[in-house]
Amino acid sequence: MTDMENLIELLRSKYARIFPDYVKNTELMNFLNENRGMIEWDNLEELKEFYAKNGQPRKVVFRQWEMENKQFLDFRKQLKEANKEYPHEKEFRELLAIRQYSRKTIKSYALSLRSANEYMKTKEKTVISEADKEQFHRYFMYLTEERKVSVSTLRIARFAIEYYRSEIVCIPVKLDFAYGLRKKEHLPTIFSKWEIAKILNATNNLKHKLVLSLLYSAGLRLSEVIHLKVKDIDIRRKTVFVREGKGGKDRFTVLSDKLISDLTIFMDGRKETDILFPSNQKSDSGNEKSLSARTVQKILSNALTKSGIRKQGTPHDLRHSFATHLLETGTDIHFIQKLLGHQNLSTTTIYTRLANPKIAGVKSPL
Repeated sequence: MTDMENLIELLRSKYARIFPDYVKNTELMNFLNENRGMIEWDNLEELKEFYAKNGQPRKVVFRQWEMENKQFLDFRKQLKEANKEYPHEKEFRELLAIRQYSRKTIKSYALSLRSANEYMKTKEKTVISEADKEQFHRYFMYLTEERKVSVSTLRIARFAIEYYRSEIVCIPVKLDFAYGLRKKEHLPTIFSKWEIAKILNATNNLKHKLVLSLLYSAGLRLSEVIHLKVKDIDIRRKTVFVREGKGGKDRFTVLSDKLISDLTIFMDGRKETDILFPSNQKSDSGNEKSLSARTVQKILSNALTKSGIRKQGTPHDLRHSFATHLLETGTDIHFIQKLLGHQNLSTTTIYTRLANPKIAGVKSPL
């Protein structure tokens, strides 16, 4: 039975008495949304043809659904083409999960392998399970010279390929040409306290303001703030509990007194297990889902525009500003390390280069 036949049978079983002539447009739209995970361009076209042959093209429904889901369908098509000869992806993901890698890391490694596999199929006429060291060398040259990816992306690609080949395919390949890559050190954007105030005051939506406020005042990563639960905010102890931060580690950080009133109002009537900052959209199963990273980036971008601040900044720069301002007010760097969840102190010492020289007691000789 094909995917298309499965889709038709699902529709038939859901609306057995009225299928297909008397299924309302709203019911058809709901059916498409509920079964989004199994729909691709090909079987969507076949479904449209099926209705057209029955004298009911339902053009408005299909056109609207295509517009809303085009990016998703295009991604599935690209993914399917890249993975036709990509064996054991499921086993690779499961092994990483068993070995306690985070969901974000698993996703990064899997996507890196898909990208490598697509290149091998297109340029080298092979697949990643069979490619040799020389072919992988050309792939890394392609990433470096044509795509101009970051050192972090190269490191992820090297680890994912080596791990996949040794642990899953059992034909190891050593990509030693990609060892010891030197990462360029770019100093991040730091917002002054005055600029932080302008950014927050330019944000009228309470949820959006609280998202930006926690990124700054608690020094959270973007992935950490969007996955907070209501129970992670402890008003009485004035702490924020970060579950499975970078490296899968839990930690506590500070909760600002200035946020307590707004957070109390915002969380009123909510369950402890609720997502603190839910998206306005529901998941495919109809449950709450977190704000997307892109949404938070857009919230900050809009706030910067409205505030008139000309600096370009990212949500992570609010975390950098948190650490820098603490250092400037004399907070011990080891305590800042704990609040940020840094494993190594050397990661935290970058902020000594960002702190205001006047506050650090250094004066210009001029």
